[in-house]
Formats: sequence, C-alpha cells, structure tokens
Amino acid sequence: MIAGIPAIDVEDWTQGEITEQVQAYSERQRREGQQRSIVAARQAERTGLMFSGSGKKLPEVYETFPFWTEEEIKALQVEKVRNIMNRWAASGRKGGEQP
Repeated sequence: MIAGIPAIDVEDWTQGEITEQVQAYSERQRREGQQRSIVAARQAERTGLMFSGSGKKLPEVYETFPFWTEEEIKALQVEKVRNIMNRWAASGRKGGEQP
C-alpha cells in the first residue's frame, strides 16, 4: 500500500484520484506529526517542571495535552477525588484532623 492506495487497485484509479489520495495522505501525516510534536514538547515541559525543584505545581494532564474530551476530563477529576477520599479513609483520620 502506497499513500493509502492498495497496490492491487492502483490500475483502477484515475490520475486525479491518485493525486487527491496522495495529497490527503500527506496532510494526514503532517497533522499527525504536529500532534506528536505538541505531545513531545509538553511532555518535555512537564518533565522539566518535575525535576527543576521550582515548587511549581504540575498542570493536570488534560491541561497540558489538548486531546481530551469533556467527558474524559470529568472522569479523571472524579477519579482523582475518589482516590483522595479513599486514601483519607484508609488512613483512619477523623473529620478535622490534619495529615
């Protein structure tokens, strides 16, 4: 398969169809590269913050990487709160006690 065109079917395609397919494939590859570069840059930023000792709080993963839906963000927030509550309950502390 070349540029999304099965080699066996290439003889059934017109020159215009092949050109459009190659251009569309190139555009998909370009956008995929953009997304990968965004992820790599933000991952490097998060790693730098983590090891810099600057005391800055790391942003949430969905704030750093823009590929999350609202539903996924809500699910992550709920899971984070649930984990905090479970840790608190497991520690055996009562209402107003400080950790």
